[in-house]
Amino acid sequence: MSILLLLIACPGPEPRSDWADVFVSKSGDPVPFLEGERLEQYWRGQEVLDRNFGTDDGLGPTFNAESCASCHQFPTIGGSSPRYRDFFLIQKERAFDGALLAAGTNGSPVLNLYATQEAGLHISADPEATSFDRRSAPNGIGVGLLAFVPESEILSRSDPDDVDGDGISGRANYEQGRVGRFGYKAQATNIESFNRGAAFNQMGITTDPLHHDFEETPADERYEAEAVVQVGGLRGWLLESWIAQAWAQVAAPDEPTVDDDGVPDPEMVDSDQLDLLIYSTYMGVPAFGESSPDSIAGMGLFMELGCDGCHTLALESTIGRLPAFSDLLLHDMGDELADSIAPGVATGSEWRTQPLWGVALHGPYLHDGRADTLHQAISLHGGESQDITDAYLDLSAQEQAQIEAFLMTLGGWDAAGQVLLTPELPVPTEGQAGGPLPGMSAEELALWEQGRAIFDASFNAEQGLGMEFNADSCRACHRDPVLGGAGGLDVSVIRYGHSDGEVFTQLDQNVNPRAVRPGEPPFRMPDQANVVELRQPPTTLGVGLVSSIPEQDLLAYDDPEDLDGDGISGRARYVDGQLGRYGWKAQIPSVSDFVADAMLQEIGVTADPALSDFTSATDDDETPDPELDTQAFEAVTAYLNGLAPPAPKEVDPTRFLDGVTVFNDVGCSDCHAVFEGVPLYSDLMLHDMGADPVTVVDQDAVALPTEFRTPPLWGVSDTAPYWHDGMSPTLESVVLRHAGEGQGSLDRYLELSEPERALLLEFLGAL
Repeated sequence: MSILLLLIACPGPEPRSDWADVFVSKSGDPVPFLEGERLEQYWRGQEVLDRNFGTDDGLGPTFNAESCASCHQFPTIGGSSPRYRDFFLIQKERAFDGALLAAGTNGSPVLNLYATQEAGLHISADPEATSFDRRSAPNGIGVGLLAFVPESEILSRSDPDDVDGDGISGRANYEQGRVGRFGYKAQATNIESFNRGAAFNQMGITTDPLHHDFEETPADERYEAEAVVQVGGLRGWLLESWIAQAWAQVAAPDEPTVDDDGVPDPEMVDSDQLDLLIYSTYMGVPAFGESSPDSIAGMGLFMELGCDGCHTLALESTIGRLPAFSDLLLHDMGDELADSIAPGVATGSEWRTQPLWGVALHGPYLHDGRADTLHQAISLHGGESQDITDAYLDLSAQEQAQIEAFLMTLGGWDAAGQVLLTPELPVPTEGQAGGPLPGMSAEELALWEQGRAIFDASFNAEQGLGMEFNADSCRACHRDPVLGGAGGLDVSVIRYGHSDGEVFTQLDQNVNPRAVRPGEPPFRMPDQANVVELRQPPTTLGVGLVSSIPEQDLLAYDDPEDLDGDGISGRARYVDGQLGRYGWKAQIPSVSDFVADAMLQEIGVTADPALSDFTSATDDDETPDPELDTQAFEAVTAYLNGLAPPAPKEVDPTRFLDGVTVFNDVGCSDCHAVFEGVPLYSDLMLHDMGADPVTVVDQDAVALPTEFRTPPLWGVSDTAPYWHDGMSPTLESVVLRHAGEGQGSLDRYLELSEPERALLLEFLGAL
């Protein structure tokens, strides 16, 4: 009878009457009860979460991401992230009691991949570090609502000594004397602390606490979600005195953060931080799906196995019952899932029970993303849940599938590796950003859509994802401002080598991968590497049209000896007899070669060598080669060939034409050329751009270290920061960086009046 009663609570098309009003049909929407000023703050908070921070805004000095949305992107801003966004917490031993101390960069326990300074761009793993612990970016959808759960509700299920003898001994963690509830180790007690820690650890963005004296602040002035999370009296004093500070925030939650990047602190103002807090707290939960016979049977098995011993169906809160399927307590998950991170009272093998609402949207699973599927995640449960796991593995395949069917009803959809292409996103039409070129047949459009889905999909180990990789998808590096666009500074390729000041030496490996497979330590750049430079992913919008420009039209700009005496000596580059048109060094001749090269170099996925010379017949992983079949390869190639170019902005036509005049008068059009029907603003020639403050890393015997292909300018306003290394945050800063063959244009630009400069920059921004 008890199971029958519980089955009545099984998710269906309508929520139960005693559930909190927190369910939404569209990802990213706020809870339905939010209104007035709070609703306005919510949408402003989404903008803060999606904001790309540049060096002028305080990014760095070291960082992993440019925005909160970089790591919280699926299925909407604030959600979880694919595997390429995983990061490492690093530590080194202290001299006493085997305690551990952060060994990260910028005063953070997080290993950062990038730096904003022009020298020492790459931050390699600390050679003294003794542990490297991987983390996936946690899902944020619905998580903030857990702030409304009283401490007493969490503590009511705490049973550290397993007094009831059920084998489950969950216990609470604490931060600054308050019961923790956020993070993989329940190491944070409020969203503000969690947000501040992530902003600093991942982006180097400093903040001040919103409430310096929480207990002394009048209740009606406190942020309401925080008002339910407080502790006092002797218990609070004792906990405050000896509980280790959680790693959610480098500075204590009641202290500001500061750094030395030259931008005044705090780098995020209080009003933006409050808006972000509102968004993080009031994001709605995906509506539960309709039940089926299999899902109902699956919930029965879920209960019979005892999964609800930790994944409690619902928690009482000040806004109603929250069916999050978590007790928010720490549980020992066994040695296989253990790591060296032990914030608060948590041990290395203890983890907070993950909420299961919307679990379909949280993959890959577990704290380090080692599980690609729910079945794998369940199978890896150990420790307190070992008996339950064994019972699950003893079930038939059909019964296991029924449990998964139940979990899939808890909100969201089976993403199957897609990130940007959600069911809520319609296929763009001709003329829309990210849409197809006009005039496609139905068959061509179908192939284009298939390639678009593959371009967006995340690869896993079974599909050939490399042991080391820069991205787990094409989308990872080409998504700004739409799928197929450019990539930000935080997905740049890290290239390195050694220089004695005169001679550059190529090392055995010259690219530092940003990610590795779960279970592998972070890649460490060789000690002899002393020259490092980034390569930003360029936009792929319109690349098919680039191939349509007749070769003879391009060769009209080939003048390596500067025979016409204009100071511009662009030269064509040939690769295996074909004119190079793509890449910062014009090193790729065709779109199909671009696909093969990117798949291999960035994702580690091989293609059939008969399709391109820019792939490999084999690689060193366990997946049979070729890992991308011919049909999929041709579909991705068709997608890029059919991807429309960036649409120009709507601007004042008179000012636009005046900007064109300035652009031509300064001499920009000598390299940034326009061809009939293809206004990409590039001659695709190599040009010597002169000495640069950053020593350019290049092993290319064909192109000089200072030579670069003229970058196309269409859509340039959506691809900041600029230059091959992303070290120019604004359009004007990249203009000022021109040298070598571009020196004459720069000199003429500097002679312009301020209104004329404004016209030129407006023109560029309109492309």
